Amino acid sequence: MSYKKNTLLIIVIIALVSLIFSHNLYGYLELSLNKLASLTQPNEHLNSQAKTKKTEKGIGLKATTKPSQPSQRSFAQKKKVKVNKCQSTLPDITTQTLKYQQVDGSIGYKSIKKYYEINTNLAKGDDEFLTELTLRLNAAFQHLEKKLGITLKKTVTLNFVFQTSRAGYENYVKKLGLSPEGNQGMYLSYNNLSIVELTDSKQGITIAIHEAIHAFNNAYWGHSLRFFNEGLAQHLSAIDQKGIVPPFDFSWLAHQSYPMQISTLLFSETDWHTNNNHELYQNSKALFNFLMNNDKGREVVLKIMQLEMADHCTTLPKETIEEILFDIFPNHEQEFNYWFRDGLNELIEARRSSFNN
Repeated sequence: MSYKKNTLLIIVIIALVSLIFSHNLYGYLELSLNKLASLTQPNEHLNSQAKTKKTEKGIGLKATTKPSQPSQRSFAQKKKVKVNKCQSTLPDITTQTLKYQQVDGSIGYKSIKKYYEINTNLAKGDDEFLTELTLRLNAAFQHLEKKLGITLKKTVTLNFVFQTSRAGYENYVKKLGLSPEGNQGMYLSYNNLSIVELTDSKQGITIAIHEAIHAFNNAYWGHSLRFFNEGLAQHLSAIDQKGIVPPFDFSWLAHQSYPMQISTLLFSETDWHTNNNHELYQNSKALFNFLMNNDKGREVVLKIMQLEMADHCTTLPKETIEEILFDIFPNHEQEFNYWFRDGLNELIEARRSSFNN
């Protein structure tokens, strides 16, 4: 019985060897081995430092890369790969003519870049609101181009659902299995949808711009650390049609002697999921107001954007952002503290003068 089993085993081995050296199976194995070899090779893209195209100085969906030099720190090396297809293809920006009502009541026309496509549930009776939203959204994107010295090249799709009552907003959000508590708007990255409570025009536009910046961030570079995503959205949400961002309102943080440390904001990711995240929003807004009005600060913001765009499917690690800050803006924490204290002292002095009068 043992002899028969051994004989059968020898026959099976001979058959397998014959199949392996046949042309088809050998080719299949060779192809499989090649694929395995390619997967084990180091990813050159992740070991390079992102650079924008110098000829066009623009930001599109992708940033070109240049191999980093051994003597320089490569900020992109610490990025961890997530194997998923999360990068979308965006159409190129075109121009369009916008009709609007001027201050004197006359009709004016503007030729504007089509930074985005808006899809919304609002009807024709809301044309005035949508025109105001359009003008301020364009001002926000133009502000980014001017402040950072870049040219945006891709059109972003903005999908809005406006709810004209608090009850309507709460019901809509709850149907999605989400909580409306403590918010008047939210952006869902997985289906690129912004939900906004529209109880009055001014409030609705501010929230809509905030959520639109989230959509912009998601389209251009995917996920980013919360302080960066929320800070940029908070900073630009109050922009006016002329592209002017109001100074930071220090009354929101008048109870603080100093701002929240930048390093604290970097490592605050889990704290954003609590109900007491108000100070994180306001401190992130303060930080972006500081950075966007400082030469080195703008350089930091642009570098973070470039590296985020180099790999759409990962989030730039907090340690890498910390390196960027110290490399470009070594005394950032001290300068941020000075800026905050000066603004807070001006607020205190203004309140004192108002009280005395």
